Amino acid sequence: MPQKVNTIPLDELSNDVQLSKQTIVRWIDRHLIDAELDWSLSDSNEEVRMITISDDSLDFLRSFAEEYREDVVSRTEARHILKQIDRKKIKKLIRAGDVKDVEVDEETRIVVGSIEDYLRSREGTIEEEEDE
Repeated sequence: MPQKVNTIPLDELSNDVQLSKQTIVRWIDRHLIDAELDWSLSDSNEEVRMITISDDSLDFLRSFAEEYREDVVSRTEARHILKQIDRKKIKKLIRAGDVKDVEVDEETRIVVGSIEDYLRSREGTIEEEEDE
């Protein structure tokens, strides 16, 4: 039986799996997710990033995203996810409560889900500024 394929807006998928668009695109580019990205026009004639993904790949992404969000990483790994190279920026995000940290074996670790939430909030802010 042929695999059902879905074409959905990247924004919608990002909200569904609670991952930033940046992370999803990076995973597709690295072939960690079997999906294709494309552009389409919305009803209001705006460009929309679309993703074509099979049901199996979507199920895998949903379960993997859930586990990924619960993971914890070092500050260095958090900087890589955030595409930040400044150590002080991560400390500021922790102090401001923008990302959640936990102590693991006497080492500060960052909760991946909080990084993804921060990235998603930033992506939303950027889109709102572009709409104005």
